[in-house]
Amino acid sequence: MTNDAAEDAARRPRLTLGRVDRIQVQVGYRGRPDGPAEQHFMLDVTLPEPDTHSPAGALDESRILAALEPVLFTESDAPLHYSVHSHRWHTSWGPSPGALEIGVLVTTGPGESALSDAWQRATVVAFRDLLELLGRPATAPVSRDAAVLKARHCAATAYAVDADALSLSAEEHHPAVGSWTVGLRTHAGDEYDVVVGLVDGYAGSVRVRHTTLSEVFDSVGAE
Repeated sequence: MTNDAAEDAARRPRLTLGRVDRIQVQVGYRGRPDGPAEQHFMLDVTLPEPDTHSPAGALDESRILAALEPVLFTESDAPLHYSVHSHRWHTSWGPSPGALEIGVLVTTGPGESALSDAWQRATVVAFRDLLELLGRPATAPVSRDAAVLKARHCAATAYAVDADALSLSAEEHHPAVGSWTVGLRTHAGDEYDVVVGLVDGYAGSVRVRHTTLSEVFDSVGAE
């Protein structure tokens, strides 16, 4: 190694954020700022190789947030109140990818749960825009086992429950749109209604809803 090369290597920063290989987005809708979210929507995207962003792996977060703006508009031209956080992580060992995590909590106001369908429509629009921006990865159709595993993981993440404590209570395959609806239940009686493949059958798009005990989820069975 020449002296110049050795000096260049010595000048390189050793503590970096690395490049971003994965984007994870979570959108939650809640009735009041200090209340729990009634529904969570999740999008997990692995970025294509080679990295087409800057050498440091920096992403223009403003473009990601702009793609997510439809989640603020449900049945109204006025945007809803929200809170947003962004978290970046990277490890220097092994194959663990560098990831950017973005969370948005939208405050709908009390008694607005009747608009849950509008929340889903707005989020699907936003997630489609984000997939177009990031480049949608090619994925195989979601299998039954993969859907159940994904549903358990996402329900546990969204509502801070033990994934292993969630038992399967119902399942339904929607082959026309490539999605699965999965019902999960805890020993205490909490129930979660999960859709895997929410956006055009893309396996990394999920909706999780915490259902009440009075709601009935019909078990259709696997196809």
